[in-house]
Amino acid sequence: MGRKVRISKLISLLLRHKPDMGGLTPDERGFVPLNDLVEAVIRIHGGYYTRDEVLDVIFSDTERFEVSGDLVRARYGHSFPVNPGDPLKLPEVPEALYHGTTLEALPRIRREGLLPMSREFVHLSLTKQRALEVAKRRKGPHVILKIRAKELAKKVPIYRPSRLTFLVRRVPPEHIEVEEVIR
Repeated sequence: MGRKVRISKLISLLLRHKPDMGGLTPDERGFVPLNDLVEAVIRIHGGYYTRDEVLDVIFSDTERFEVSGDLVRARYGHSFPVNPGDPLKLPEVPEALYHGTTLEALPRIRREGLLPMSREFVHLSLTKQRALEVAKRRKGPHVILKIRAKELAKKVPIYRPSRLTFLVRRVPPEHIEVEEVIR
């Protein structure tokens, strides 16, 4: 694993799950002072990473991290409560979104729908390819689920923290269909 990947994983850990590990206190939207985050990453690894390396990871991965002035946050993936902002208005919601998972999880999903598990939100992807990339983080076989998003948005708020990722608290089973099984 390269330096950039290790830095990115640590930043994600601090911003999504364990801000206290770095002495950080996120606001209600998950933002922390950028300088505090950079210093925490460097301190945790005893100066192994440089300030420029940490900043490069933050500013180059705009899909995962959002910088606003002198603040930074993870766009999604939090295991602690975060206000995601305003939900999308119905015309802004795509007809379909996708979720990648394992075939093993499918019977539970058919019964219960998609639940956030240890996260605050269920993550949905704009494309099937992105959903498959997410699914492949777990051991297969994999399944791509199609979410009837416009229909879902009439019942529950949908948020869009980044270009490719959408968030929802839960997806009931009646809004889910199997798009593709990858063995």
